[in-house]
Amino acid sequence: MRRSAGLLLLAVAGFLGVLAVVVPTYLLGALAVAPEDYYGVFRLRAVGAEGLDQASGKVLTGLDVEAVSTVRGDPNAATADLVVWDGTTTVQTSTGIVLAYSDRRVAFDKTSGLVVTCCGAYVGETDVEQSGLAYKWPYFAGRRDYPFFDPVTLQTQPMRYEGEERISGLTVYRYHQTIPDRRVGPVPGGRLPAYKDVPAYLYASVDRTYWVEPVTGTPLRVRETQNQTIRTADGVPRLTALAADFHTPPEETTTHANDLRPTIIVLGFARGPAPWVCGGSAAIALVVGLVLYRPEGLREPETSIPNEADGRAA
Repeated sequence: MRRSAGLLLLAVAGFLGVLAVVVPTYLLGALAVAPEDYYGVFRLRAVGAEGLDQASGKVLTGLDVEAVSTVRGDPNAATADLVVWDGTTTVQTSTGIVLAYSDRRVAFDKTSGLVVTCCGAYVGETDVEQSGLAYKWPYFAGRRDYPFFDPVTLQTQPMRYEGEERISGLTVYRYHQTIPDRRVGPVPGGRLPAYKDVPAYLYASVDRTYWVEPVTGTPLRVRETQNQTIRTADGVPRLTALAADFHTPPEETTTHANDLRPTIIVLGFARGPAPWVCGGSAAIALVVGLVLYRPEGLREPETSIPNEADGRAA
């Protein structure tokens, strides 16, 4: 019976030893990657915004505005190392007036999150080369700066790490990016609204802060201030295309946090205590199993104490 229990413990020790290696090496490799078939909808809201009504050519003020971004993975374009995601963003007022629309296709590394030029990537009507991070940070993001591509001004600038906070019960890292005002390109149609013979160009500046959950690399909250103006060739601002201070609605932040918790627990355990727990348990099971499995003949013989009466009889 003792040897059977010992044999069982030896088998358990072997299994746990394998787990100690497999969990950090293979399990994390399977879980800590961006999904090929991803789908998500994200909203940013702004109060008191300004925007150009393309239909009338008039600048509207005091607007309640919502930017809705829909992101879809393209599994057919994915490879062993890359995922390809398509995204659209529509900015519209509470009354349904569309102020801006953009679409984007980007390929990036499943693990690092860094953009790779391939797979028909584009932003709007341009095939500008994207670089840096796109939609998310890498799993187990660091307390450091990351390059981040801005789809508004079509350039990559650092997302600078600024500190650690708590949001909805989760630890998050705060990153900040500032992109100064620059010319993006000609306005749609290439002319100033209401003045069809005057060439016009779109200028934009962006100031954004991302609060990122570091285990999954997922942005939990966003604040983004956009200022877009239409200018003539002399660089003089003529119209406001968009001026808004966007932020993630609190209820959406709470929903994202609740959705992330199970993944955070699994990944945190797999990367942290799991290998040590499995390895330590394997060592204990090995020692106890060897002791129990050792044949009877190899154990120390019991020492008998001579009987006092026997001694006298001799």
